Amino acid sequence: MAQSLFLLFLLSLCHCKCQGQIQVKLLSNRPMKPGVSVELECVITDSSLSDSGVSWMHKGKDSVLRFIMFISSLSRVTHTSDKDKARYVGSKKSSTYRLTVKSFQEQDQGEYYCIVNWNQILHFSSGHQVFLPVPPTQPPTTKAATTTRNTTTAMTTCPDTLSPAATQETWLNCDLYIWIPLAGTCLLLLIALLATIITWQKTRRRRCKCRRPANNGRVTANI
Repeated sequence: MAQSLFLLFLLSLCHCKCQGQIQVKLLSNRPMKPGVSVELECVITDSSLSDSGVSWMHKGKDSVLRFIMFISSLSRVTHTSDKDKARYVGSKKSSTYRLTVKSFQEQDQGEYYCIVNWNQILHFSSGHQVFLPVPPTQPPTTKAATTTRNTTTAMTTCPDTLSPAATQETWLNCDLYIWIPLAGTCLLLLIALLATIITWQKTRRRRCKCRRPANNGRVTANI
């Protein structure tokens, strides 16, 4: 909020002017990933503007213009907060003013401007865009999954029109799917039948071993 009020105050006191004597250039390579250092340079070709100091501004993706720092002609740097002081470094060499972003992040993407306030006129440079590369999109995998599913179905079905050798082999595979369960079921039934017969014979033998009483159950006494 304070930065916006400061910018409005400058605009109310001064006139704005955009011209080609002030240009922003990217000294370092384009950032390929977050965390790298990015260095920008503000070049002033007009000698009358080079000794007035430079203000660095940043316009993010939300199109809000934010003040970063002011670099005087004596190389004195003024930040808006201690947080910006830890993230941005400013310097002056001859008629060029440099801005270094120590660790470039996604919120640092956008356009960078340098502004010179001379004779109550704000001289804006052309904006220089700095963005991270867009990550590549992964191809869809739906088609591959569909192809795999169709291949599996083709291997487990019995087609109608094939060559004689392929037909014989295919029907042999289908017969195995039918006969193996039937053979297993018959084997289980045979084992159950044999167990029943053996159990019945053992029970019958136990019943035959019982002794019958003599003389039709009559008891004779010895005198």
